[in-house]
Order: sequence, then structure tokens, then C-alpha cells
Amino acid sequence: MNTFNKILISSVMAVSMAAMSFTASAVANPSYEDVKAAIDNTLAKVEEAKAALDNGANNEAVIDMVTDARQLQKDIANNVLDLKRNQASNVLKQARTALSNNEPQAAKESLADALNRYKEIKQLYAANH
Repeated sequence: MNTFNKILISSVMAVSMAAMSFTASAVANPSYEDVKAAIDNTLAKVEEAKAALDNGANNEAVIDMVTDARQLQKDIANNVLDLKRNQASNVLKQARTALSNNEPQAAKESLADALNRYKEIKQLYAANH
């Protein structure tokens, strides 16, 4: 009887996990407005980080802004933009690393590069929709 209960519980858990995974994969694609908002929010956060760094804000505050931008860019869900989004995210990561290493000039260059990349993403998305 004990073995039967273990098998039954294992089976029920397996079926429920499969059902949850199927439900999670059935999420709809984000709308045009959602993707556009994600691009705009990311771009605004990168601009904020660049302005803060240019105005002499401390590195920790700018690192937080860069981290926020990297989180916001994850909502840019579009197959056409995925490669460019990943490349721009890597540039933000470089900026954060430069700030952590107290290299403000390298961080400024990386933030300027990221800003241009997100502007390009915005233009590409507008041209395709």
C-alpha cells in the first residue's frame, strides 16, 4: 500500500507539473504597444544613466540605473529585434562593469553606444510596424 501511494503521488505531481508547463508556454505574444513601451522605457533609462554619469553622479547610482535598463530591455520581445537587443544589452553590461571598475570614461562611451543602439532598435521597430 505504501508503494502504491508513492507511485500515485508521483504520477499526480508529474501530471500537474506538465499541465503548468503547458499553460506557461501558451502566453500570447506582446502587443505593439507593449513592445514600443518597453523600447521607450529602456531608452529613457539609458538616457537617465548617461545624464547622471555626465553630471557626476556616484557610480553606485548609475550602476542601479544601468541594471534597471537591462531589466526593462527584457520586455522588448520581438524576433526581428532579438539580436540587436542582446547586443545592446551586452553594451550595457560593459558600462556596468566599467562603472564597477571605476572607469568613468569607458562607461560614458558604452552608455553612448547603448543609447545609439536602442535608438536604432526603436527606429527598426517603427519601420516594421
